[in-house]
Amino acid sequence: MIVPPEEIEVLAPPSTDEADFAGLTTWPAIRKRLVEIAHHKVAQVAGLIDDRNVPVTIIAADTTIVVQLDQVTTQRDYSYPRLQSLGQPPDDESWREVVKHWFLDYYAGRTHFVATAVVVKSSDGRLRSDVVITNVTFQEDVAPWLDWYLSTGEPRGKAGGYAIQGAGSIFVRRVFGSLSNVIGLPLERLFEMLSDTHT
Repeated sequence: MIVPPEEIEVLAPPSTDEADFAGLTTWPAIRKRLVEIAHHKVAQVAGLIDDRNVPVTIIAADTTIVVQLDQVTTQRDYSYPRLQSLGQPPDDESWREVVKHWFLDYYAGRTHFVATAVVVKSSDGRLRSDVVITNVTFQEDVAPWLDWYLSTGEPRGKAGGYAIQGAGSIFVRRVFGSLSNVIGLPLERLFEMLSDTHT
């Protein structure tokens, strides 16, 4: 199902206040929070268009970058990685140092994860949600290009501080999973969800 451009309207939620990922270090907790944020966006947009008497489908998404910090061992010797969610760099001038830290300590030569929650509210009120995760592996040595990349300003306003569809692609060695998810929206999964709403 392809939606004609003239039938698409982009509406920003009236409030940018949303829950954060502080203290969430496991996949179940991070996935749950992502879905909560996307549901909140759907509810806000639904409130904006309540007075319209036309059937609409609302799509909302939220993306975060997830990195592995270290291994946590339980009392039964079960080991699992402790995770951290990286949002957008700070709005102030500290953003350069923050992004540099992310690249050198979390990305270089390692695999991180791009996780996006997608929520679709169909015209009959049904809600569908899913979380798509893509693995992204960076080059071992990011240092030669890092200062140049920071000078472009591209990392600002980007989840995780880079844009794979832009100059940030120079650091990427491998992508496993949905590339469109890393760019901003997992189109393959969204297509399936939209098809489901019309069956």
